[in-house]
Amino acid sequence: MQLLVLAHLLSGTTPPPLPKQTYFDEYASIYDHVGMLRDMQRMGAYHDAIRRNAGRHFRGKAVLDVGTGTGVLAIWAAQAGARKVYAVEATGVARHAEALVAAHGLQDVVTVLRGTMEEVELPERVDVILSEWMGYFLLRESMVQSVIYARDRWLKEGGAMYPGAARLMVHQLDDAPFVARRKAEIEETMEEWARLGDTLHERFDLDLSALQGAYAKEHFDWLYRTGWQGGVPSDVIVGEAHTLLEVDMATVSTEQLFGWSTTVSLPQITPDAPLSGLCVWFDVTFPVDSTCAGEEDPESPPPKDVVLSTSPLAPSTHWGSTALFLNPPSVQPELTIGLTQSLEDHHNLNVSLRYLQVDSQKAAEPTEAFYSISAEVKGYEL
Repeated sequence: MQLLVLAHLLSGTTPPPLPKQTYFDEYASIYDHVGMLRDMQRMGAYHDAIRRNAGRHFRGKAVLDVGTGTGVLAIWAAQAGARKVYAVEATGVARHAEALVAAHGLQDVVTVLRGTMEEVELPERVDVILSEWMGYFLLRESMVQSVIYARDRWLKEGGAMYPGAARLMVHQLDDAPFVARRKAEIEETMEEWARLGDTLHERFDLDLSALQGAYAKEHFDWLYRTGWQGGVPSDVIVGEAHTLLEVDMATVSTEQLFGWSTTVSLPQITPDAPLSGLCVWFDVTFPVDSTCAGEEDPESPPPKDVVLSTSPLAPSTHWGSTALFLNPPSVQPELTIGLTQSLEDHHNLNVSLRYLQVDSQKAAEPTEAFYSISAEVKGYEL
């Protein structure tokens, strides 16, 4: 593309527009899906839920897979006996889904439809909607909006949603060593900046001091105003988990998912033991039908629902958990957490925290901090 643009410039003709990076580019190649395919907790939960509900929800039924990706969930639905599976995919990976479906001999059952959920038309309403729509902080990517659209447009009355429910949870994070290391990183970065300034001043008579404050703020925002994604060790989790949001996929609206705030109380927080970090995670639930389970073994106990959890206390997943670091720390048990979609990119999230901090005179005063939840910051070590 760059050579093509250069050729147009040299010839005096108008070059074609440069391709624009979009949300869908994140999932357009097989490489982008490998992490999900490697996630045995994710794969096992969906496989178990479909298999254990095959008799009631899939056998002889029409199924819609929203955001099929490589087509794995659509294949499992077909293998569970679905009469027809409509696998909708907006990215170029749709062609690979078609290949994988054909490799399993299911091309007569599974139809891959290329386009967004809002664009495609189905020939019938469906009995089941199947989707792996969850992102960081549960709602990052906002794919759930397409699932809700599909439910309202294409799901039969009384139809099943997979998953059927979700929760967004928060734990207090005992992360003092991590915060100390991050503060040290900022200090080291600013020391390097000072040395660079000295060098440029000596050699080129250039003064960078006017940029120092802005450079320091960039690093502060990156470390303390961005949600960090990764595996959180269970031994840094404090107290019980608190619920931020509960979602019933059969009834929830988009308005209920974005633009909310809730207050939680973390009793371990005191002025002598302030809060410097939060760990946010989610789980989703697939109800297991007891009638289906009884088909395999009538003597078996009532089946447990299938739960896929990203809690630090559960086996690790490719999502990990989200860590939010408070600088300054909170000195009261109550804090209010809010969530909205980013105005710049609705696939990303903005999270707000309102709490009490200690000012320079050791008096408690209210403060508010805002965090970005995106795909930009992945991985950290506590």
